[in-house]
Amino acid sequence: METTVERLEAMFVKSEADLEYIEKRLKLDFINRPAETGSTAENPAVMLENLRTIRSKHSELSTQLKEISAAQSESMKNIRSSLNSVSELIQNLQHNQDLKVEPLTEEEKKAVELIGSFLTDTKSQVRPFNDVTRLMFRFSHTIVSLLMQEDPAGFCR
Repeated sequence: METTVERLEAMFVKSEADLEYIEKRLKLDFINRPAETGSTAENPAVMLENLRTIRSKHSELSTQLKEISAAQSESMKNIRSSLNSVSELIQNLQHNQDLKVEPLTEEEKKAVELIGSFLTDTKSQVRPFNDVTRLMFRFSHTIVSLLMQEDPAGFCR
């Protein structure tokens, strides 16, 4: 009985070795065949390896894209929050100081349009960015006006 088991084990070991040899030989044949025949067709073994590489790169890029998208959403949320805070501050300053703000110059209008185009998001529930950006420019004018009123000589230092 033991000799039969030993023979079977030897046969299995030999068959595994034969299968490994056949696998290596097939891979080698796939690699060498296009070179021998001068065929311009892509090697199937190389194509499979390239496909595995592409799949792994794709999954890495997908993960990175999700991370970048989340970071971008968070940044936009923070920017909107900051713009709203600045808008409220400008309104409070204008109300408390009874200041009249000059209309925007052409250059400022172009800047408003440019910033608005970068920050536009249809899903947001904040006031339009052109208005907020306009308020930011007015805020800077208001701050300068206040500083000039308090200490004109010190402001220019």
